Amino acid sequence: MKDKINFINSSFNEQIAYSRDDLNSEITIFFFGGYSSSMDGTKATALSKWCIDNHLNFVRFDYSGHGISKGVFEDGGISKWTIEASEIFEKFRTNKNIIVGSSMGGWISLIVTMNNFLYVNGLVGIASAPDFVVGEWERLSDEQKEKIRTEGKIVINWDKYSEDYTITYKFLEDGKKNMLLKGPINISCPVRLLHGQKDQVVHFSTSEKIIELLETKNKKLIIINDGDHSLSRETDLHTLYENINELIK
Repeated sequence: MKDKINFINSSFNEQIAYSRDDLNSEITIFFFGGYSSSMDGTKATALSKWCIDNHLNFVRFDYSGHGISKGVFEDGGISKWTIEASEIFEKFRTNKNIIVGSSMGGWISLIVTMNNFLYVNGLVGIASAPDFVVGEWERLSDEQKEKIRTEGKIVINWDKYSEDYTITYKFLEDGKKNMLLKGPINISCPVRLLHGQKDQVVHFSTSEKIIELLETKNKKLIIINDGDHSLSRETDLHTLYENINELIK
């Protein structure tokens, strides 16, 4: 049955909101969302329904400062949100666990998988965005860089299809401590990466680089020719479901 929204107290003493669909399955699908997103987004909601229809457990959550979780958004970063994701994973993992990470969640899911290699049986990245802080910084104008240094944050929008979002200097600096694309990515479980060729936020070459660096032999990159960053259309979602099914078998 589907649980209502619940809260878990994180190691930062903040209430993290989560939703768990418990189908008494040995398989659990985890969804790690993107930057400034929430667990009631299109992909997370659709994936919840698909998991219920296929008798799979499903867990989604809001990072601190996101959605209905407690905490201040500006206090967050890859380090903190990765710890929160790890705590959710450790609490609800079962015999077989598949992590689905979207955008920034793709970055976090790679780190969580490396740190929980005995328990993660498969990983699906959707427009994965490891190390995107480097690109974010390079895209800022000199005026924006000065503003974020002095004020600690700015509001930006790179994609005309997306809403404005806040990015903090703390987030950019913390992200540099968690970069993955400078050497081998020590993951041995099967990995599937989905990326839209028309992604204007994170170029699909990022997923090409991840595939190159992953140590697992069981890896596949699916480029969706007309796909954007969100990959939330019905056709995109069916591609996601197909790749999760591959990892379950």
